[in-house]
Amino acid sequence: MSKGFPVEWLEELKRKNDISTTISRYVPLKSKGSNQWACCPFHHEKTPSFCVNEMEQFYHCFGCGETGDVIKFVQKMESCDFWQACEILAKNANMEMPALSNNDDIQNRKKVKDTILKILDATYKHYEQNLYLKTSTKPQEYIKKRKLTKKELDKFHIGYSVSWTEIIEFLKKQGFTLEEMQTANVIDIKNGRAYDFMGERLIFPIFNIYDECIGFSSRSLDPDARAKYKNSINTPVFDKSKNMFGINIVRKLKQTQALDYVIIVEGQMDVISMNKAGYANTVACLGTALTIEHAKALKRICENIVVCLDGDSAGQRATVKTVDVLAEVGLNVKAVKLPNGADPDEFINTYGTEEMKKQLDNALDYVEFKIRHKLENFDLNKHDEKAKFVNIAISIVNELKTNSEKEIYLDLIKKISGVPIDILKRDLGDINIIEMPQQENSQLTANEDAEIKAIKFIMASLLYKKEYANFEFDLNKYLINPSYKQLYLLLKNSKIENKDLKISNLYDIFEVENEPNIMDIINFNFEPISDSAKYYGECVWKIRETYLKNNIQNLTDEFKKCTSQEERKIIASQLNNEQKKLRTKSLED
Repeated sequence: MSKGFPVEWLEELKRKNDISTTISRYVPLKSKGSNQWACCPFHHEKTPSFCVNEMEQFYHCFGCGETGDVIKFVQKMESCDFWQACEILAKNANMEMPALSNNDDIQNRKKVKDTILKILDATYKHYEQNLYLKTSTKPQEYIKKRKLTKKELDKFHIGYSVSWTEIIEFLKKQGFTLEEMQTANVIDIKNGRAYDFMGERLIFPIFNIYDECIGFSSRSLDPDARAKYKNSINTPVFDKSKNMFGINIVRKLKQTQALDYVIIVEGQMDVISMNKAGYANTVACLGTALTIEHAKALKRICENIVVCLDGDSAGQRATVKTVDVLAEVGLNVKAVKLPNGADPDEFINTYGTEEMKKQLDNALDYVEFKIRHKLENFDLNKHDEKAKFVNIAISIVNELKTNSEKEIYLDLIKKISGVPIDILKRDLGDINIIEMPQQENSQLTANEDAEIKAIKFIMASLLYKKEYANFEFDLNKYLINPSYKQLYLLLKNSKIENKDLKISNLYDIFEVENEPNIMDIINFNFEPISDSAKYYGECVWKIRETYLKNNIQNLTDEFKKCTSQEERKIIASQLNNEQKKLRTKSLED
């Protein structure tokens, strides 16, 4: 099995989904030499640096470093996981997905999920029809009041629950049981009585990135209701800590154009108003604070995020927490503070689309936003408050990883507070902001670097089946890194068994994105090497030489510690043999 799938099935899946054909459905490819090229779909560029190797069935961008096989490409473009990408490709190739496993528990869980999705699909479509009934005057009046057009109603499939029991009777006629409805969280049962969980509310279906309805958010139309908004509870298909409202629309947008950024707002109406204003790249959390899982899901779609929560004090406190979570997973984050405490929906309806554009265009990077947010709590005309502000601002700066970033924001604090930069640096902890190279044994580092380069060149030569590369020199005994050892044995066994190991197969075996050494081997650039055969021999000796020198050093250390004359003779003999191999450049033991 490979990542849960039979290896043979994955190989067939890739054969039936040629990488060039698949990628060309998303971006236009042009042939150049033996490869095909395009402007990278994962970052902005004018000159094509995205290369598709049709023979080995993998892609690599020389601009941003993205690399992968056809499955990885679909994962990136469709913002989905490995299983879901395989499902997309299997449908394209008219292939059956393999059985999950012989585990009955797994099979049962899949059956439950499939049933829930069917119930939710039927439910949201029925709610949507209810909205247009002559008797649905309450929601229709609310929609007019909020200036929603048919376009927004259709785009978000907004619906209405007409009573506390009507949906139950409808789903019964569709063949679903009360237990199944409750598992899907369409209904709840109390004191033996079943009722619509979203009864008599305006309904906002929640979709995953595949446009599958996975739950609901709703708004009460009763001004005296205890809870204005209500969201589905977690089910086998819905987790509010992972799912976001509007993510399906953002995913569709990504398929048609490059996304400059994704906007995060607070509520469903904010998302809908932003869409109406032309910002379909907008999502909202579902009754919970933004989580690491949300941030990771967003990262698969776009690296740049603009946080535009409510402009009131609660919204701004939430913004500070949100930007920290987004920054933690390595996203480029900016934030907006809307004036007069407005939320995005109110702001657009009051000031218009152009003013919202100005707010987004002038978004602050998240560190400056945090510093200026803290500034609002202090009067800098008062010495004690200025000192408190500076201390808090410096603590924000101190969380940054690089000294160059710290330098930038210390300068900002200086401009805001008027405190000289030297004093700010001293308060930061007497850190020298200019980055200094670490002190280390430069000769040892040079040797280590040379050995790693040699290993990568030999492995890449074997992977690409260069005529000068062979297995006469057993590299395995010199490898410490387990990934290197695994790759070398794969290559060696494929040679012994006369099996064709394509580079695309490595993406099923290794987490290439998290294995930079394997990625370097896959994307090795042979062009700068003038005489590859000669360099191959030099690399083989470099690895052997490093090994012998390490042995000599270890034996020397043993010799110095040894007190027995007999043992010293044995070690001295071993040292002599190793030094002889080093002098004669022997590749044999």
